[in-house]
Amino acid sequence: MHLTVEDALTVYPLSEGKLAAGKKGIFRTISSINLMDAPDVINWMKEGELLLTTAYAIRDSPEEFVNLLQKLNERGASGLGIKLGRYWAEIPEIALVEADRLGFPLIELPFEFTFSEQITALFQSEFQRDTRRLNELLETQKKLVDFAMQADEYTNYFQSITSILGRPVAIVTSEGQTLYNVTHCSEMELLSDWPWHQDNRFYKAANNLLYRVPLLKNGKSYGYLLVQTENLLEVHDMEGIFHQAAVILSYHLEVIRNQETSAADSRLGATMERYLKGNASRKTVLEFAEALGSTFWSTPYVCMILSSTGADAWDHESQRRRLREIQDKLQDHPKTSSLESHHFYVMNRVYSLFPIPEEEAKERRQYENSARLYTDMMHAWDHGAGARTCFISKVRMGMEEFIDGFRECGEAERISTELGLSEPVVMFADLEFIYLFKHIPQEVMFRYCSYLFRPLLDKDEEYASEMMHTLEAYFANNGQVNETARELFIHRNTVLYRLEKISGLLNLDLKNTDHLLLLKLGLMFKHLMPTDK
Repeated sequence: MHLTVEDALTVYPLSEGKLAAGKKGIFRTISSINLMDAPDVINWMKEGELLLTTAYAIRDSPEEFVNLLQKLNERGASGLGIKLGRYWAEIPEIALVEADRLGFPLIELPFEFTFSEQITALFQSEFQRDTRRLNELLETQKKLVDFAMQADEYTNYFQSITSILGRPVAIVTSEGQTLYNVTHCSEMELLSDWPWHQDNRFYKAANNLLYRVPLLKNGKSYGYLLVQTENLLEVHDMEGIFHQAAVILSYHLEVIRNQETSAADSRLGATMERYLKGNASRKTVLEFAEALGSTFWSTPYVCMILSSTGADAWDHESQRRRLREIQDKLQDHPKTSSLESHHFYVMNRVYSLFPIPEEEAKERRQYENSARLYTDMMHAWDHGAGARTCFISKVRMGMEEFIDGFRECGEAERISTELGLSEPVVMFADLEFIYLFKHIPQEVMFRYCSYLFRPLLDKDEEYASEMMHTLEAYFANNGQVNETARELFIHRNTVLYRLEKISGLLNLDLKNTDHLLLLKLGLMFKHLMPTDK
């Protein structure tokens, strides 16, 4: 029960009685009702209880009545109701004075009604009140659902949510920027204890009680909903409604942020295209890149270009739809849903920026796994568009390395086209030396390979081919014998045996870094030369 003494006095038949004293305490809340005339009644009283009595236990001593009032007040009782006419004709003046002094409600109960009738009436009133309250909550919830279904990009979300909740609210972003505030607090008062934890809690600002709900979606924080409230009990009833409103606002703020990001991405894409055509400076590109936000540029990332096919979209609406599909795909994946990525079209081709976790960026094998996760998702998104290749830069850091990253993607595409590579993923790191040595004459490369591999190539053709294949796999797997064996489907001891034979034939030590460099150059030159050579 959560009626106040004032509310109880409006309920028939208790309304036929009257408040005899203790008017200052009429806002005390009645949590339950106790009915007792035993002398030790005080030992059974609890906080918030309303005691109904005939005053039998104190009929002969007004002083005992005063003592009872004091003890009830100490226990936190909500009030005392006395039925006059049987043992007392009126309440002693000494008790009235003490009740007023304590601010403890003293009620004259109507004689003609039984205690049970009055208790039943109070409980029925509470039940009806709770039913009305529940209906109001359901109606508010229905309004929120209807609003969520009907709202569009032109809807004023903040004002609409405020109207539905019927309480002053404020919206604060995760960066501490106040987007909306109709509470009784200023922006400075709202953010007095910033930064905040991402949990639900009460807090006071300028003597106003506020309930704070974090705005979360897919593990990402978009800010906080602050609802100004009168008391804790109100929030207890409305907590579910506040959280439902927070879900709607989280979706809205995510849409806003995505729209802002898409707009920034689109402007950067257009500037990149002008730069590639010679109509914009590097400085201009970096200025537009800065609009993506400092948060992204503070973490490692890779650049990616998706090769074009005849199915590529040329109109802007189709391109926007495809970019939204990419973002949705990334949002749905548990490993990428909380990461910020950027996608835009340049010369009708998809360019992308993907973050790489700090701990993975230092180890090439780990960052390659993350990069391949992105490419797998891009291929899954782009099914039916024909064979695609993703060209990926080295790990980059900071806005200044952005253009260099995309140049690496372009070089990876050019070199792979010249070499006739058909892998779905081509990483510039794999072709970096080829990029550096592209100006070396082929005749020079041919003479170098002939000199280096002649002892091996003079052997039986099948034997030489098998050994060269093993050597290439060994280098492709960064000298990892187990990985090489797994790729070739042979035992690791077989790999070790072949490497020993190769080392002996070529008179090179595979543990010597200078010799390894000679072999690496030879294998790169071999790939750069035409097949007939």
